[in-house]
Amino acid sequence: MVTGMSCLVGVLEKTGGMALFTTLLAHMASPATIDGTIAFVTGLVSTYSSTSGVVLPTFLPTVPGLVRELGGGDPLAVALSVNVGSALVDVSPLSTLGALCVAAVADPDAAKDLFRRLMAWGLSMTLVGALLCQLLAGPFARL
Repeated sequence: MVTGMSCLVGVLEKTGGMALFTTLLAHMASPATIDGTIAFVTGLVSTYSSTSGVVLPTFLPTVPGLVRELGGGDPLAVALSVNVGSALVDVSPLSTLGALCVAAVADPDAAKDLFRRLMAWGLSMTLVGALLCQLLAGPFARL
């Protein structure tokens, strides 16, 4: 999956799709808000997809262009925010890890309850990740 996504990202780079994607991300934030914004966006995407198979190969290559297009920001803090924002929601039942947890439950009623709880947890972590990254990614990257 990682190899396939890396290949797809390579095709997007050759056709100008990654530049378009980077521009779209840059319109959503400013240099002061990029850490929290990118953590929220990657968390939201990772809620229903694989972090290592989809989010990281797609978003990490955009970091240098995103910082350049914004005219500021710390590339290390932005990359850290991509990683933290996407990883915090990994137990979402629509993502790989959460789906495995739900699939391991034999009782259908318990599985439905677990699905709802994991979904609430995953979606809440998009906000927590965004807030944590907005507050701490910059200072942590400067250590």
